[in-house]
Amino acid sequence: MASSLVLPSTAQLAGHWQLHQGDQVCALDLQEQANSLGGDVACVAQWLGEKPLTWSPTPDGIWLMNAEGSGITHLNRQKEGEYEGRTKSGGVVALRRTP
Repeated sequence: MASSLVLPSTAQLAGHWQLHQGDQVCALDLQEQANSLGGDVACVAQWLGEKPLTWSPTPDGIWLMNAEGSGITHLNRQKEGEYEGRTKSGGVVALRRTP
């Protein structure tokens, strides 16, 4: 039987998250209003190569976007509350919802 991906709403994904690279962690808040980002975006920018300002849900993950609205990285859904993507330099980052 075929399964189809469902686009989650911003309300479903909004909240407190942590972006992990190795044993380092940056706090990241996905905010429902205007799909803006809060938390330590400067920390996240060190890994991604540019500062993410907005985010957008996709059926299979989450896009983090820059000031121009261009995608910086797509985080692919691994399981409920966990997404994984790559930096421009090829490093792996994991986004996990904080309890």
